Amino acid sequence: MVENYLPRYTSGKDAFEKISQVCKVYGNKAALLYGEKAYFASREKLLPCLNGLQIVHGEVYGKEASYTNIDRLVQNEKLKEADFLIGIGGGKCLDVTKVVGDKLGKPVFTVPSIASTCAAVTKISILHNDDGSFKEIYRLKSAPVHCFINPEIIANAPAKYFWAGMGDTMAKHVESVFSSKNDVLDFESFYGVTISKLCYEPILEKGEKAYDDVKAHVVSKEVDDVIKSIIIATGSVSLSVNPDYNSALAHALYYGLTVREWMERKHLHGEIVSYGTLVQLLLDEQYEELRRVYDFNKKVGLPVCLKDLDLTKEDPLDDVLDATIVNQELDHIPYPITKDMVRDAIAKLEDYR
Repeated sequence: MVENYLPRYTSGKDAFEKISQVCKVYGNKAALLYGEKAYFASREKLLPCLNGLQIVHGEVYGKEASYTNIDRLVQNEKLKEADFLIGIGGGKCLDVTKVVGDKLGKPVFTVPSIASTCAAVTKISILHNDDGSFKEIYRLKSAPVHCFINPEIIANAPAKYFWAGMGDTMAKHVESVFSSKNDVLDFESFYGVTISKLCYEPILEKGEKAYDDVKAHVVSKEVDDVIKSIIIATGSVSLSVNPDYNSALAHALYYGLTVREWMERKHLHGEIVSYGTLVQLLLDEQYEELRRVYDFNKKVGLPVCLKDLDLTKEDPLDDVLDATIVNQELDHIPYPITKDMVRDAIAKLEDYR
């Protein structure tokens, strides 16, 4: 038996007006978990739309998507009283909310405050240690029930998150096509890989203008379309494909690069992944797509070389490459990738213009 639940979402400047109506199917008692900045940015538009619900608890989730925060929240008796949870914030907040809901057996609704990942709709949570280093991917029993997207809030958030979100989103198409190459796909995976173009083409076509508009806090059609690419299209792929097809070298290299403990303090997830996308395209000799993504990255300022990630050509990167080639994201790829192959692709990218 196949069960596939694609993202259910409401998007637009009036999206929050639907929250009470949609959530009441699951009860009346809501608990809110939120990022401090996200709550401050969204409360004026959000809180009046929650009048039809009984808010039994509200709390800042913490500052890291870690088991320390999850375990603390799971033990909170007020959260146990709720019929459902509403997560309000960025990816880490939503990932924590999803795991807490999973452990408590509570439905989860999401209100993303930034467009940097597809965490608002997916069936996984990326968990970290308390120091911010990666710990594991937590697989949930179910995805969030419904996502409410107000593009005005996202357009008024720091533009760097939207910028990094574009980089992470384009990787979903490049990696899913690569990792599924030569396989006979079932319907769900074929569907997911096919629609992954919605993670890629709209950003290459509209991303530069959308980024300029977000920097000016303008909600244009381009901004709205790219938000949906980042959150909904990427989430649809993640929910549809065999998990083997969700990532490949771009994310494996991301995890490799983050063995340098300062990397994630200085650079955003999608920013680092976008560099890995270029390395993967070059290694796989997809020169036409490499040209397109490289030119896009240059236009919007996403990384195109080691210097952009505060690394140098002279750095041997042995620790980075050792971690990259053993990463789980390379468990299912169309041909073996070695440390020397990645090193060679990185070196060639340094000379690419």
